[in-house]
Amino acid sequence: MYRACIFFVFLTISTMGNTAIYQWVDDQGRMQYSQQKPHGKSLEPQKITIKTSRPADNKQLKSIQDSANEIARSNAARKAASDKALQETQEARLAQEKCATSKKNLSDLDYGGNRLYKGADGRYSRFTPEDKKQQREQLNSFINENCR
Repeated sequence: MYRACIFFVFLTISTMGNTAIYQWVDDQGRMQYSQQKPHGKSLEPQKITIKTSRPADNKQLKSIQDSANEIARSNAARKAASDKALQETQEARLAQEKCATSKKNLSDLDYGGNRLYKGADGRYSRFTPEDKKQQREQLNSFINENCR
């Protein structure tokens, strides 16, 4: 099977090299092209050279590689800028949420009466007047520094 495929490829390539293309002007004055010689016409063969692409030299390959490297650097810089902008947006949103939470906590502390508050250890307790004052100062300090 492998030999048959190779034979077919070589046969195809060899027939492509010997293909003749005929060119003539018909009775209506139109230019005609064909792979078969026209009936009733005597044409003289002409040799036509077909330019094939040659491999690119090192200078061209290097310039292509330089262009690709420049595009890659540009894409990396664009991605880094996009990531930085996204991170800044997320940080701003988080800061805004912290401000809103702090303002709500201050409001609850001022108007909440004698409520139970959950501590870091998970226990509930009531704030003493001194604890409320300290908590209020901390919240006001955070709001003044971060929310204006």
